[in-house]
Amino acid sequence: MIKNKYLFEIGVEELPANYILPAIDFMVNYFSNQLQNHKIKFESIEKYSTPRRLTIIIRNLPNRQKDSQKEIIGPPKKIAFDSNRNFNQVGLGFLKKQNLSKKDIVIKKLKKGEYLSATKVIKGKITEEILKQISIEIIGKIQFPKTMRWSENSISFARPIRWILAIFNQNILDFQFGNIRSNSFSFGNRFENLHNKLTINSIDGYKSKLEKHFVIVEREKRKKIILNQLNETASKVNGIPADNPELVETVTDLVEFPSPVLGEFDKDFLELPAEVLKTTLSETQKCFSLYDKKGNLLPNFICIANSNPKTIQKVKYGNERVINARLSDAKFYFETDKKTKLVDRIEITKKTTFQKKLGSYFDKTERMKELSKFLAKNLNFEAKKIARAIQLSKTDLTTLMLGEKEYTKLQGFIGWQYALSDKENDEVAKAIFEQYLPRYKDDILPETQTGIALSLVDKMDTICGCFSIGLIPSGSSDPLALRRAGNGIIRILDKHNLPISIIKFIEKSLTSFEKISKDEHSAASKLLDFFSQRVKKHLENYKIEYDVIDAVMESGFANIPDTILRAKNLQNLKSKDEFRKLIIGFKRVTNILSSSKNVNKLDTKLFEKNEEISLYQKMNNLAPKYQKYVESQNYQKALNMLIALKDDIDDFFDNVMVMVKDEKIRENRMALLRLLNGHFVKIADLSKIVYEI
Repeated sequence: MIKNKYLFEIGVEELPANYILPAIDFMVNYFSNQLQNHKIKFESIEKYSTPRRLTIIIRNLPNRQKDSQKEIIGPPKKIAFDSNRNFNQVGLGFLKKQNLSKKDIVIKKLKKGEYLSATKVIKGKITEEILKQISIEIIGKIQFPKTMRWSENSISFARPIRWILAIFNQNILDFQFGNIRSNSFSFGNRFENLHNKLTINSIDGYKSKLEKHFVIVEREKRKKIILNQLNETASKVNGIPADNPELVETVTDLVEFPSPVLGEFDKDFLELPAEVLKTTLSETQKCFSLYDKKGNLLPNFICIANSNPKTIQKVKYGNERVINARLSDAKFYFETDKKTKLVDRIEITKKTTFQKKLGSYFDKTERMKELSKFLAKNLNFEAKKIARAIQLSKTDLTTLMLGEKEYTKLQGFIGWQYALSDKENDEVAKAIFEQYLPRYKDDILPETQTGIALSLVDKMDTICGCFSIGLIPSGSSDPLALRRAGNGIIRILDKHNLPISIIKFIEKSLTSFEKISKDEHSAASKLLDFFSQRVKKHLENYKIEYDVIDAVMESGFANIPDTILRAKNLQNLKSKDEFRKLIIGFKRVTNILSSSKNVNKLDTKLFEKNEEISLYQKMNNLAPKYQKYVESQNYQKALNMLIALKDDIDDFFDNVMVMVKDEKIRENRMALLRLLNGHFVKIADLSKIVYEI
């Protein structure tokens, strides 16, 4: 069995942590797709990465491509031979051009006549040549948020490339990219030796050789080591490391050989809010906070360094010095900010731009106040608290604390703390924090009435404002994180079972932008499509199948909790056999109705068949109870009542001809089916349900 292997490593100056995973994933996908395109089979592609290298190993490659055959069509037979049926100049020219002999030629009949043809064997390229081509191409194709150029060449990459390791089995795969030639060496950790060149003699020994020189190329292995180090190091002060998965991921991509450093800071800083301390540690120095068994912050931190364990004390000293300085700054900002009440900062928001065309943050809060009146009235929320929370909602953006980039994640939280210091109502204060919830997928949602209202009006104002001026999400572009805001609105309405009409909510918000909107009707239409997509995505989270989603959405989605309830009930019934038979009958109703544009009134005097009368009477008997179930949102019982009509629908179609010549009779039967259809579509358009035959 052929077991060719290829090791390819791009060695660079330290990459930003968030560049690494997308780059290495792109490399795996690109090599996989290109090898498949070249018809080169392989067993697996392994990926490895550190801040200084992007590496893949491909296993079980063939020696070369398989030979392939290609049919060559030449000139027409009538112009390729002379009168003696020998090849003339045209025929011989074809043989020479394709490097063929006379015995290779076959006459093939095509639509236009007889033509010379031949089957040519194309020798497969050797695997090394294909790997060279892909390796050179891929370096220039990896996308980064930002790139740079260096030296005198035109190479562009996230950071300067310092080496390229390329080994096919035991040999160097020789190629050049810019002024860098591929070789058989990599580099160990900088702390061992600044120019720590390592010759890689064996692909299988690549990982172990680098590890001996303080480089762990397996990302998951580094991550597990870091998690263990956090727990072991924290136990030295009887502490528990803060749960911070995002920081763990970042730190994993910041180091090649993790070494834990336990440090401490001045106890006086514990007077600061816990979130300020945690943010200072994680954002400025990528350090982990520690808690005691009671959940109180300890005056300690853990740094995961990329340093020689023997010289770790220097790292400890450096981190402690920086962290104490940053905490000192934070304390100064916090104490200085509290000297000015939030209510006194409202005037400053007039000079703080929200969006160039949408005005200042003061303008935004004025719009939010108007929108909140609609919300408070429809949900019976306390309007005064909501108005106060809106008035103060953006004032923390003018503080010293949020003027520092390290603390931008604390917007809302800082306002909450300052509002409490100002003796504002507790719910109003908390709402300032809750307005930004949810901040990411699976984040917590606002719980207080005031916070719910503030979050909803803030998000809706941003979305409608952006759509009004043409800032609309498309592809990977999502200005002001509008998709996240839309998803947040849907989640909040669902979580708290709020029956507010999202369509009326949109319409009310759009009235604030009438003067600046280029096309109000177009904005409204695009907003409905935008929220429709958000609702569909939300329903998918409930494991609702696509056809059920289409069916309930067709009957409207303005009331989000109601839409979700209809979808769940329909999904539960879909697997039942009797419901499947009902759907088949309903599809017949829909198909027939699609051929009629008239909407005539039903006249029972025109009934000719018992099955018409029976179906009509059954519907009339069920209608009051069915309507009651629909109005009380008892969709399970309502749908079961429709199932009770199944036999009557079947009897109708088995015994009644709808498309008769008599127009009055035909349209009256259409009117009966239209009445039946009206009952169905109150819950969902059942014609959208799909069953495999």
